[in-house]
Amino acid sequence: MIIDVDAKQFRQKLPTDPHPFVSEKFTEMNAYKVDRIVRLIQDVDKVPLGLVAGVKDNVLLSPFSAPFGGFHYKNENIYPSTIDSFLAELIEYARCEQLKKIHITLPPDLYSMSFNAKTINSFVRLGFQMEIPDTTNWVELKTFNDAYTYPDSRTYYNQAVKHGLSFQTVSTHSEIEAIYELIVDSRVRMERPIYMTLDDVLNTSKLFPTDFLSVTKPTGELVAGAIFYRINTIAFAVFWGDAISGRSLRAMDFMAIHLWSYYKKLGFHIVDLGKSSESGVPNEGLLRFKETHECVTSLKYTFTYLLNE
Repeated sequence: MIIDVDAKQFRQKLPTDPHPFVSEKFTEMNAYKVDRIVRLIQDVDKVPLGLVAGVKDNVLLSPFSAPFGGFHYKNENIYPSTIDSFLAELIEYARCEQLKKIHITLPPDLYSMSFNAKTINSFVRLGFQMEIPDTTNWVELKTFNDAYTYPDSRTYYNQAVKHGLSFQTVSTHSEIEAIYELIVDSRVRMERPIYMTLDDVLNTSKLFPTDFLSVTKPTGELVAGAIFYRINTIAFAVFWGDAISGRSLRAMDFMAIHLWSYYKKLGFHIVDLGKSSESGVPNEGLLRFKETHECVTSLKYTFTYLLNE
């Protein structure tokens, strides 16, 4: 039987967060966006897994304000039958609570490959519906040798170098605001949504170490920028983009290689560049850019379960 417990009880049973977007601090910071928070575990002595989620308009949501959510678990070495049991009881819990739907987006495989494989298998066998998976990209820094392997990308980078561009981290409010505004303009131009205000970014930076990075011309003009969270050994791209004036300068080609080198030197293992699709439909230009700049492509899965009225 699934029960809803308070934060202290949940953390006593499952103290380790598989990623920060399901941490207690992040959950509490965004709790106002839903009707209520639930922390669900099975009513057993040894709790193997659990789910922190939001409920809004009678829909159980994980995440409710993040790129992905998913489960807490003791370790990835979990029996598929244990996952089956939890999901079956989760369906029954939702039905008893008169919820309309369960909606769960798992993290990309780079965060929990073995657990994801077993959970996706359980989702399908228990009747959850899989939405069109999003394409997502990441860079394996252990195999990155401070150079592009794709010939055109090397050519574009060499062109950028001739323009005298420079890459740096910034920290003043005016510099951070300029990066954010550049990214907003870039997303509007590319017809891509942006889900966070500058205040959202700054508030979240109080929870995670956050880097604000810029590419400028010799004149000091900002031509590209990026915002990254530090998540253990993963550098997570919140946003990145370029100005119109940075296009002809190959500012993104310049910034990407410096980002990979910057985080590799700091000891990070992976740069997570997030999804390259909207509602499952790939953005071909964005996907190709990432893949020709040392990224691999994987999938991020979302599953839903509709309950009878």
